[in-house]
Amino acid sequence: MEFVTTHQPVALGQINTQPELLKRGPVTIRNLQDTEEDCQFSGRLMVEAFERKFIHATSKNSLPKIQELFAKMSRRRPPLYYERDFIAEYNGERAGSCVLRYHGDKDLFPDRDQDMPPLGCSDSCGLACLNCAVSGEDIPRGKCYVDHIGVDARFRGRGIGKVLLDMAEIDAKRRGCKAIYLWVATSNRAQHLYERQGYVLMEQYSLCGLLWCQTGEKEFARMEKILM
Repeated sequence: MEFVTTHQPVALGQINTQPELLKRGPVTIRNLQDTEEDCQFSGRLMVEAFERKFIHATSKNSLPKIQELFAKMSRRRPPLYYERDFIAEYNGERAGSCVLRYHGDKDLFPDRDQDMPPLGCSDSCGLACLNCAVSGEDIPRGKCYVDHIGVDARFRGRGIGKVLLDMAEIDAKRRGCKAIYLWVATSNRAQHLYERQGYVLMEQYSLCGLLWCQTGEKEFARMEKILM
């Protein structure tokens, strides 16, 4: 039998000092911390998970600066911000991350001008267009949105993505959500993981010319799971 440990979360909005939220075998889930190491790791996984989109929108040479952007975006935020962001460790090494968003989070955690790295005009415009394409949706009340999930290439195939999704469901349920959903490119093999987790295809969205130019993807699927 798989060993499972969960800890009662702290009150919403308070700093979480507990080292573990969920443990399954060698995989441990905790909250992101406001440290250079955690935020650099989270930023790197964000860029790796969406590398093709970032290269399409900017250039391969700009990836280090975009990684720095996401690392800086996670620094010096209010405590509630870090409750949305989870780090997976495998035998004590950072191995994956998952970020959730809820209704109203766009107002709680706005973009900050000081986070923007010194990109050229073309890359800045491309990044802005990509952001408009992927972040325009308002999250409905009573639903949790998996903003992104990623596993370090060294640790793939070890069940880390599944444990991160389990943690996402635990967090969504404690916030009173009735469903959890995500968007995934139909070309992404991660759809099979989501299906095994109980996510159901709700709709497929073929992108028009403008959105295709912004993201480099032709089709996305919205997948959702009802939380019991």
